[in-house]
Order: sequence, then C-alpha cells, then structure tokens
Amino acid sequence: MVVAVAISADLHLRLADQISPITQTLSEYVYGHLAPAESAAPLFGAMCLALALGSVALLAGIAKARRGSLPVLALLGLWSAGLLMCALFPVDPPGAARSVSGDLHNYSALAAFLALPAAAWLLTRKSNPRCPWQPRRTVIRVLAVASLAGLAVVLTGFCWVLATAPHPVEVSLGLFERALFAIDLALLLSMVRPLLSAAPR
Repeated sequence: MVVAVAISADLHLRLADQISPITQTLSEYVYGHLAPAESAAPLFGAMCLALALGSVALLAGIAKARRGSLPVLALLGLWSAGLLMCALFPVDPPGAARSVSGDLHNYSALAAFLALPAAAWLLTRKSNPRCPWQPRRTVIRVLAVASLAGLAVVLTGFCWVLATAPHPVEVSLGLFERALFAIDLALLLSMVRPLLSAAPR
C-alpha cells in the first residue's frame, strides 16, 4: 500500500503539467508521458497492482486469523479484482467515444469502491469483544460511511459531466476522486493495524 501511495505521489509530481489533479481523474494518468516516448501507463498499472496486492495481503491475514466472514473476504476480493481490472483496462480518453475497455474500467472501479466500505462495515459487526477490530470499530465505520459519501459525490460529478455533454461544465471531479482515494487508503490502514497488533510475536 505504501508503494502505491509513493507511485501516486510520483505521478502527481512528474505529470503536474499534463494532468490536472482538480478536474482530471487518477485513471487519466494512463495517458500521460514521463518523457516524449515514455508512457505513464505502466507506472499507473503498477500503482493499481501494488494496492491490489496489499489488499490481498489484508484479505489473507483476515482469512488466516479466521476473523472475517465469507462475505467480508468476498468483498475484499472484489475490491482487489476491481483494482486489477482498472490496471488492465484503461479509461476512455476525455471526449472519446465509449469503448469496451472504458466501460470495464468504470464498472470495475464502481464495484471496487462499493465493495471496500461494505467489507469494512461487515468486518466490524459486534461479535467477540476480543476481536482485534472492536477497539477501532467506530473509526472504521465512520471511514466506511465517508467512503460511500465520497463515492456518491464522485458519481454525481460523473452524471453532471454526462448530462452537460457534448460541452460539459467543468467540475472538480479529480479533487473529489482523490479525496475518496485518500479515505479508502485510511480505511485500509485502519483495518490492517488491528490485525498486525493481534499477530503473535
């Protein structure tokens, strides 16, 4: 997960003159160029893959500790698979006609961003008081609700852009999406920490 954050920061710094973090989404870094003949697509793919692998590690830890139900594991698997699909299928360029790749990217991202807060919510259902997530139950659930609220804002922005096509009114879609990304990273870390604390030394 730290690797994914580092790659994201690198993309923001190196492509600051090509991609606006205010109006353009993270997925559009796939069309940036680190050099005249060097696409940023592999680096964007590596970011998604790193976050997916970190999430799979969390899933494996929960499964090994036998702390999560099957729906929790399935939802975390859907989140991880959605990230992988986003890496494999690039979003459509701005103004381009819709494609199969772009649709797969969008639907995979939507499924992933719905699955993560749902997994966190189910993970913190009241159970054994010795469950490692119970002390952070409130924090995890607040972040899960914030994630869903952030997703609603992003989807509203997308709908607004579609409704005002072919001359869309510019909205701060990129900023909203980055806020959602930050919330989900915080949510993942809040789920990881208790598991690490409960691990045998």
